[in-house]
Amino acid sequence: MPKLINRYFRWRFLLALSALVIVMYLFWTSSRYPSLGDKALMGGQLQLEDKLSFDAHFFNDPSNPRWKKIIISTANWLETNRQGMTFGVVLGSVFLTMMRYLQIVSFKNRFANSALGLLMGTPLGVCVNCAAPIAKGMYDGGARIETTLSAMIASPTLNIVVLTMLMSGIVPLYLAGAKIALSIVLILLIIPLLCRFLPSRDLQLPEAEQLSCPIPQNIDAGDIESLGKAIPGFLKNLTVDFWYIFKLTVPLMILAGFLGVLVATFIPFETFSSLKFGIAGLLLAALIGTFLPVPIAFDVVFSVALLAAGLPVGYVMCLLFTLGSFSIYSAFIVTQTISWRPAMMVYATVMTIGILSGLGANIWQKHITAKAIEMTASDPSSNASNDGLTSTPERMAALLNGKSPTPVIDRYDVSIDGRPFEARSPGGETLFTRIEAHNIGLDQPIEFSFKDMWPPFWEGRSISSGDWDRDGDMDIVIASTEVGLYFYENDGDGQFSRLPNPIESTKQLDLFNAVLVDLNDDGWLDLFLTSYANGNFAALNNAGSFSAIEHVGNNPRTPLTLAVSFGDVDQDGDLDVALGNWAAGWYRRVPGEESRNRIVYNVDGSLTGEIYQDLPAVPGETLSILLSDMNNDQKLDLMVGNDFEIPDAFYHGDGTTSFDQILRTDNIIPNTTTTTMAIKHHDLDHDLVPEIYTAQIAGRSSGISDRLNMQPVEDYCQNVERLSDAGICQANMNVKNWYKSGNNFDPTYAGKCNELPDKSKAECQAMLVKDLAIQAKDPNMCNNIAVDQIQARYYCQIHFWPIRPYTDQDIAVSIPQIKGRNVLLKKTSGPQYHDTAIEAQLDVGGWSWDTKIADFDNDSHPDILIVNGTWVPNSVTPSNMFFHNQGDGTFEQSAEEFGLEDFLITAAASQVDIDRDGDLDIVTVPVNGPLQFFKNNNQTGNAISISFDDKIGNRFGIGHKVRIFYGEGGQQIQEMQLGGGFQSFDAAYLHFGLGAIDQIDRIVIDWIEGGGREIKGPFAAGHHYVISRFE
Repeated sequence: MPKLINRYFRWRFLLALSALVIVMYLFWTSSRYPSLGDKALMGGQLQLEDKLSFDAHFFNDPSNPRWKKIIISTANWLETNRQGMTFGVVLGSVFLTMMRYLQIVSFKNRFANSALGLLMGTPLGVCVNCAAPIAKGMYDGGARIETTLSAMIASPTLNIVVLTMLMSGIVPLYLAGAKIALSIVLILLIIPLLCRFLPSRDLQLPEAEQLSCPIPQNIDAGDIESLGKAIPGFLKNLTVDFWYIFKLTVPLMILAGFLGVLVATFIPFETFSSLKFGIAGLLLAALIGTFLPVPIAFDVVFSVALLAAGLPVGYVMCLLFTLGSFSIYSAFIVTQTISWRPAMMVYATVMTIGILSGLGANIWQKHITAKAIEMTASDPSSNASNDGLTSTPERMAALLNGKSPTPVIDRYDVSIDGRPFEARSPGGETLFTRIEAHNIGLDQPIEFSFKDMWPPFWEGRSISSGDWDRDGDMDIVIASTEVGLYFYENDGDGQFSRLPNPIESTKQLDLFNAVLVDLNDDGWLDLFLTSYANGNFAALNNAGSFSAIEHVGNNPRTPLTLAVSFGDVDQDGDLDVALGNWAAGWYRRVPGEESRNRIVYNVDGSLTGEIYQDLPAVPGETLSILLSDMNNDQKLDLMVGNDFEIPDAFYHGDGTTSFDQILRTDNIIPNTTTTTMAIKHHDLDHDLVPEIYTAQIAGRSSGISDRLNMQPVEDYCQNVERLSDAGICQANMNVKNWYKSGNNFDPTYAGKCNELPDKSKAECQAMLVKDLAIQAKDPNMCNNIAVDQIQARYYCQIHFWPIRPYTDQDIAVSIPQIKGRNVLLKKTSGPQYHDTAIEAQLDVGGWSWDTKIADFDNDSHPDILIVNGTWVPNSVTPSNMFFHNQGDGTFEQSAEEFGLEDFLITAAASQVDIDRDGDLDIVTVPVNGPLQFFKNNNQTGNAISISFDDKIGNRFGIGHKVRIFYGEGGQQIQEMQLGGGFQSFDAAYLHFGLGAIDQIDRIVIDWIEGGGREIKGPFAAGHHYVISRFE
């Protein structure tokens, strides 16, 4: 100890060491490790909100001029790095101050000095930029260059949380292993060897130039400075050192951030996706990767995104290694502190290793791909056909000619009949009790296997509720890709019986949506069906007996209508349908014309698809679509929620067959979500003006663990009740552990197909050939998929269909998108909306899918339920999220407290009063899990519900708006909607929670075709009311 520390300054050293421990503790516990932990939790779900930033603190509109984009992106970079850089400057100052009091700061052996740097840098957990000031403090304090450089590189590359992310399987194992091994070799072997070629003056700052602390004269040997003198002396040293580090590093940090954004703007990473793999491309990738000053873990997260986007694996490996290992900022600091020689040597070395690693990864990928192709070889077959109805849009005008909307004059009679609710069901410990649905008769096998581990099959199937047999109880229909349809009949006491599928021909279809809807206005709920690769169909309900399915025309090349919404668009008294078309999803992202949406018009109760209107917005991967009256003109408007780069679209309807797209320049919609999975239109605050809520992948890289309740993916099946279900569930999870599909697939796992049962083995081999074709960008490889594996062949073929590029002109008129949070659009004055999601605390929704807005606890304030999760590779699964309306414009996440916690991946749900007791129950359709039933145990608060029997307009009143008035200024409004969630369709009635109110005074109805009617009460709470309209 005496040889290491200057004895006289022992107290100052202990103060500096204490400061070091405190600063590191505060940074690790309050910032760095919580932030890294959040990034690790999000894993493959994490998104970059700006070019070099995880979170965009300042919105960067894609339509901004380039100079403005650069300024905003630089500001985002500075904000992203603010905490880390603050820590870096402070810690660098403390290191420098502490080293003033040391007598021995290095070893004689170069390799030992590098090992010391590795040990010092690894636990710091700062990015390569933030490590630069620390390295400067170490070198100026007397550390050798090997220690300084090794610590600076080890901190971002070998941090334990980053290593955990890297090894979690979100990138192929051989890439992760290469990254770690090469980083260690660089730190422990190459850095000390490089330093042999530096002039001696660069190896260590001469003792006379080191920022040491001289011992005062006239001090006897062995004397020790008193604590009273040591404290002000230490503080003076620390202040001087902080200013020294700050003034020399912070200006360069700002410059480096600006230059990094400049490079990322003019040479975006998308550049590499169009480059064939080669030395020139590797050189460019290495140059840029080593240059960019990226935040910690950026290399891992960005590599996942690059792999998914189809970047050649050699480029991905090169960038995985170079990003974060060194940067232009590191080069600035090393040049300023030491000289340009070591800066350029390290820069060139990192580039060289990046290039060599890229070449090696490319060679290895070819080798394992060849082996994988050999393992998965099967007999080729011709491509499947997807022929369909040839639609004739030119016939629309002729067939609609002479049709007039229902007259607006309100000359019809209206009656209202009430039926009391049943007695409340027994209470429970929480508002909801979660029950596996087979316990109430909603029993079906888990339909999930290897062939379903690809979109859209990994997103589940639809659920629809409604009284299809007209016995007064709400029944349920669930779509199936195995048996066509599951029919469940409600016995009136909250129990169900599964009936045989009454439509034999559906058993041959991969059905995704099965919607209970009255298509011919006879009062019986028919079925509208959408299938994968075989088009759309309708089956009429003839007094409880379903007819054979009839084809409903769509674009013959459309793989799937994934979203539908119904409404009387042309106000002729029957229901038309908005088709939200979808092509390939996650791995293709930007579709072609096959995904263009359309309105199909119902002519006199016949929905054939011959009469349609294609919508003008750029075709996107539509996951949610909703017909609803946005501007309160009693004409249906349209909201379209798209996934990925193609923005959502909003249209104003004119009550005929015309839709006017709302453009950015109209200044009505300020922004919308990027990966939209649900769109809802509902009044949340009782001002009688509905809000628009769009839900997406909503969880930022920072603070997510405080907002989302998540469970390790290893525990996914642990609460599944039945052994048979648990066995299927776990078998699929075992596959999920190693199978990362598409561009993320690691061909070294091809042999695992042989470990599976025969059926799964064949599916596995077909799916892997599809992945290899995508990785090789070779559509001809799709022909190697076995003839009986139709699903995998179709996946493969669609991936290579031509896309419709998203141009700058499209960006200029499209609604801006944001990432990382949900959007709540509230009207201000006039037609304009503004986004209030953050203020309402509705911004974080996890991997949001279907979204329910309803008063679940009957306190008179509508709540929001978001079902959650994804099969996309990750280490955790999030729970459902339930936002309880506080009545003051804010919501509180209370899923656990209300009994709605569930960690099964769930995309679809239906809210329905199964036992007619006046509260809303919920049925969910998980992926790789049994159906779930959430029984509502509410014991407080009154309610009414309203449905329609409309013999003038569409029978179930879809599109009608109902306003209720009660008490002293109490009011609510709801619109009868069918659509807007994700593959989820609720029975056609409106539920109004009333709290302590025991009656409503009047009901006002706005008919969708115009006009309205006021019905005066009083109407007692605790009843379901049926409003009839007739001649």
